[in-house]
Amino acid sequence: MRKTVRNVLWVVGILLVMGGLTVASHSPASAALDGTTPLLCSVTSMSECDASGQCEKQNPARHPDFPSILKINVPGKVITTAAPDSRKTEIKSVSRIDGRLILTGGENGRGWATTIAEDTGRMAAGIVADDFTLAIFGTCATP
Repeated sequence: MRKTVRNVLWVVGILLVMGGLTVASHSPASAALDGTTPLLCSVTSMSECDASGQCEKQNPARHPDFPSILKINVPGKVITTAAPDSRKTEIKSVSRIDGRLILTGGENGRGWATTIAEDTGRMAAGIVADDFTLAIFGTCATP
């Protein structure tokens, strides 16, 4: 994987879990997924595409450069990864549109956006640079 991809993956720190944690076991419908409380998210699938349009599915549980657990703190406007690396990125904007929590940000010449359905916790996110994109899907819940 290219170094630029590795550098941005921590930025998203953004997004999420697999392996050892089952966020879906929490009941999203009974918890506030509107951004008023912190969220814990789990990545269930992800794909990386290069500028030529070639895409490769990634295994989120085995990806060496992508954080497996993300803590999204909307009130604090920050997304952090779990220990041991504890990386973080700032949430630049927060919106609630049509039952969805929409977060955006960016660093190091790359942008990202995340949408979380408030009723189910389903999440979709993307990281965009000039030479690649990363599509991420998962589930969020309150811890």
